[in-house]
Amino acid sequence: MLGVLVPIEAAVQDGRYDEALRHLADVPPDVPLPVALAWRLGVLLHQRGRFDAADACYRRAAVDTTDQHQPSALADRAQVLAGWAATRWAKGDQVRTRQLAEEAVRVAERSGDDSAVAAAYVAQALAAFGAGDRADNEHAYARALAAAERAGDFGQQLRIRCNIGSRLVEEGRYLPAVEELREAVRLGELLGQHTLLALALHNRAEAWLGLGELRRARSDADEALALWQRAGSPLAAFGLTLTARVHRVRGAARQAVAAYHAALAMGEPDGNAQVLVEACAGLARISYTDNRAAAAQYAERALSMPSAAGPTVAELAAGWVALCSDDPQTALRYGEQVRSEAGRRRDAAGLAEAMELAALAAHRASPEATANRAIRRLLASLVEAAAIWAELGNEFALATNAVLQARLSGDRVAEEIAYERLNQIGVQEGAWQIAGPLAAIGPAPVPEVEVQTLGDFTVRLAGTLVPVGSWQSRKARDLLKMVAGKLGKPVAREALATALWPEARGEVALRRLSVLISTVRGVLDPDRRHPADRYLATDPATVRINPAYVAVDALRFHDAARAAIAADGASPATARRDGGPSPADAAKGGGIPVDGEVRLLRRLEAVVAMYTGDLCDDGETNGDWVRQPRAVLADLHREAIHRLARRCLRSDRTEAAIGWYLRLTGEDGYDEPAHLGLISALSAAGRHGEANRRYQGYVAQMREIDVEPAPFPLPARPA
Repeated sequence: MLGVLVPIEAAVQDGRYDEALRHLADVPPDVPLPVALAWRLGVLLHQRGRFDAADACYRRAAVDTTDQHQPSALADRAQVLAGWAATRWAKGDQVRTRQLAEEAVRVAERSGDDSAVAAAYVAQALAAFGAGDRADNEHAYARALAAAERAGDFGQQLRIRCNIGSRLVEEGRYLPAVEELREAVRLGELLGQHTLLALALHNRAEAWLGLGELRRARSDADEALALWQRAGSPLAAFGLTLTARVHRVRGAARQAVAAYHAALAMGEPDGNAQVLVEACAGLARISYTDNRAAAAQYAERALSMPSAAGPTVAELAAGWVALCSDDPQTALRYGEQVRSEAGRRRDAAGLAEAMELAALAAHRASPEATANRAIRRLLASLVEAAAIWAELGNEFALATNAVLQARLSGDRVAEEIAYERLNQIGVQEGAWQIAGPLAAIGPAPVPEVEVQTLGDFTVRLAGTLVPVGSWQSRKARDLLKMVAGKLGKPVAREALATALWPEARGEVALRRLSVLISTVRGVLDPDRRHPADRYLATDPATVRINPAYVAVDALRFHDAARAAIAADGASPATARRDGGPSPADAAKGGGIPVDGEVRLLRRLEAVVAMYTGDLCDDGETNGDWVRQPRAVLADLHREAIHRLARRCLRSDRTEAAIGWYLRLTGEDGYDEPAHLGLISALSAAGRHGEANRRYQGYVAQMREIDVEPAPFPLPARPA
C-alpha cells in the first residue's frame, strides 16, 4: 500500500472524516485506491453531496483479481458497485445505474455480507425508482432494510428509512411517510449523522408539504438546510429547492426566487439533475407573470434534463405555464402525458394535479366550454381529483380544488369558504401570480361595491376604501347599514323613515328618505355610470341592496353558515347533549367517512373565521333595527362554533375542541351544552382534575338559574 494512503485509512477508521478527505485531496488522481477504502470514501463524499468526487473514488477502486473469491473482498467490491450506482443515479444516468446495481446484487449475494447486501439492494431500489417501477422499488427496499437490520448496520438503516420515506412522499402516502421519517430522524439524532439527519428532515418536510402543513414543512426544511449549510455540503441545494417550494406554495414569490437561484448556483457545478430540474421548473412557474419568455426558457431547460424522479415535475410546470400563457392545447398535451406517467409511477399527487391541468386546459380550449354539459364534465374531473387529494390528506390542494369547483359552478359561498381555508393554511395573495391552478382561473373579481358590516363598517368601491367625508351625513351610512343588515331582503320605506327620523311626520320622513337614497347612490356610484338601481334598488314601497353587484360580508357569512350547519346536520352522526357522538354511533364506529369528516370540520372552521365581529359593532350604531339581525348572525356564529367543537371531538382533536368550548363558556357562562362538551373534551385529553373542577363550576351555574345539572359526562371518543 502506498504510504500516502496510510493516514487516510487511519482517519477513516477513527471516524475523523474531515481529516480523511483533506488527506485525500493531496493524493494524485491517478493513484488507485484499495477497494475497502474507495467505497468508504465514496459513501462519505456521496452523503455530503459531492457526487463527482464520489464517482472518482469508485472509479479508482483497485480490484485485486487474486482474492475475488474471498467473502470480504466480494463484500467490498459489492459496496463499490452499489455506491457507484447511487452516484450515477444522482447524476441522472439511468442506464449505468441499472447496470451497476444488478452487478452489485450478484456480487453481494455471493459475499454473504448483510451490509453489502443492504447497499446493493438500495442501489437496485434507486434504479427501479428511476425507471418508474414502484413495485420493484418497494421490494428492493424491503430486502435492503431486512439485511441492514440483520447486520446491525444503523447507518444503512437510517439511509434506507430516509429513502423509503422519500418513496412514500413520491407516491402521495404522506402520513405513512411522516411516521417512517420520524424513526429516521430519531436514528439520525441518535447516531449523530448530521447529513443523513438533514436528509430525513428534508424528506419529512416534503411529506408535511404534501399534507398542506406549510408551517411544519418550513420548520423541517429550514432545519435540514441549516444542517447541510453548517457541514458545507452541496446537498444544501436540495434544502434550498424545498424551501423555495414551500415559499412558492405560500405565494411568497420573491423568497422562492431567491432560494431557487441559490439552488441553481450550488447544483450547476456538479450537474445535479434533481436540483436543476426542480429549480428550473419552479422558476418557470414564478416567472410567467413578469416574463413569459423567461418562463418558457426555464420550462424548456427543465424538460431537457434527465431526472431520477421522472419528467412529472418539469411537465407539470411546462403545462401550467402554457395554460397561464393562453396556450391551452400545449397545456392539455402535458396534462395528458403526466396523467399517464403519474399513473404508471403510482404518483397520486402528480395524477391529481395532472387531472386538474387537463380539465382546465380542455375547458379553455373548447368553444363549447360554457355549455352546461361541458361544465358538468369538467366538474366531474375536478371532483375525482378532489377525492385523490382528500385521500392524500393535502389540505392546500383540497382548498385549491374547492376554489376551482366553486368558480366554475358559480357558487360564491363555496368559493368564499375555500378562500378562507387557504388563508388559514397560510397561503398569501401572491399564490395567484404563480403558474398553477389558482393562476389559471385568476383571483375572484374585485366587487364593484363591497360593504363590510361585521365589526367596523366600511365600504369599498372596486377595492378602494370610501372615506368618511364622502358620506355627507351619518344618516347616509345608517341607511346603508340598515339595508345591508336585512341580508338582501327588501326593507319597507316607512320602516326606514321611522327608524331614521322617529320624531318627524311620516310624509316628511319619507321625503327625507328619498333624498338620502339619492345621497347613498351618489357615494356608491360617484360618476353616475350605471342605472340608479344597480346598487341600491327601490320601488314605491321598499329599498334593498342588489346582491348581484354589492358584496355584503354579513350576507356571505349568513349563507355560508346556514349551508355549513345544514351539511353538518345532514351527516349520519348524531350528537349527544355533551357534544360527543351518541353511544350507538360510537359503537358502530360510524359517522361519515374520514375524508368527509375532515371536509366538514374544515368548512366549519372557515365559516367561523368569516365572522369578524358583531353586526355594525362600530360604536356609532344603535337602535332596535340592528338588534334583531345582530342577534341572528351572532346565534349562527355560536351554533357554528358548537358544531365545530363537536367535530373536533369526533376527529380526536381534543385540544382544539377544548379551545372552542372555552370560548363558548367564556362568552356565555350559562351555555349548558358548551360546559358539558368542555368537560367531556378535558376528560378525553386526560385532564381529569380540570374536568372535575369545570364540572363543579357548571353545577353551580346551573343552580343559579334553577336548572337541574346533568350527570358528569363520559369522555367522548372519536368516531
